[in-house]
Amino acid sequence: IGEGMFGQVRRAQLSTHGRRLDVAAKTVRVEDSQSYRDFYREAAILVAVHQQRNGDGRKSHIIQLVGLITKSVEKYILLEYAPKGDLLGFLRRIGNINEEDLLGNLLGYAVHIARALQELERLRIAHRDVAARNVLITADDVAKLADFGLARDVYATTQYVRANRPGVDELLPLKWMALESIETGEYTCESDVWSFGVLLWEIATLGKDPCYDGRTQLSFLQMVGILRQGIRMKRPPGCPEDLYRLMRACW
Repeated sequence: IGEGMFGQVRRAQLSTHGRRLDVAAKTVRVEDSQSYRDFYREAAILVAVHQQRNGDGRKSHIIQLVGLITKSVEKYILLEYAPKGDLLGFLRRIGNINEEDLLGNLLGYAVHIARALQELERLRIAHRDVAARNVLITADDVAKLADFGLARDVYATTQYVRANRPGVDELLPLKWMALESIETGEYTCESDVWSFGVLLWEIATLGKDPCYDGRTQLSFLQMVGILRQGIRMKRPPGCPEDLYRLMRACW
């Protein structure tokens, strides 16, 4: 499904109780310490969501944990397979958003992700990287929040920037981050709401790179300066006023 310097995600089949199930098997290169930490953090979150889901009849909009493989040399997180891929790729394959039905369907995905964030808030978990690249579309057309950390590989050129804080060496999705998270490295459910506003902007532009002050590539210090000045992304062409007001409310 994807491969990069931090690890890979493979489509696989899990044989269990006499049946085969398509899964996405995520592994990580152990020599990269940040990816290793992210891998175990993701596993812990998915286990917590899975345990909460077992006692709750409501439908989840977080990608389903199928299993963990931890006793072999290669460690794997097994997730439900989403054949339609990630939302960012889906948006970029669409030609035109002028059709009213299309916008309604895309905003339906946004509602799904809002529900996923509600789930995480109930568990007091901050996702930290809410973006179209981390949303998967299932076979039955449900958008589910995931965190295939490989996004740092696939989209590193324009979407992740190296941190500029003392003692911190990691790639950050700056254009999706709230100012307080950029400055302090602290993430909350409220900072996820900021990122959700950027995801809405991605939907309205069919997957364009977020653009601040006419620029898509910004350094750590440039991003901090822009946000401190109160500069926010402009309303995309063709974006309904109500939708843009919702984005601004998130920021």
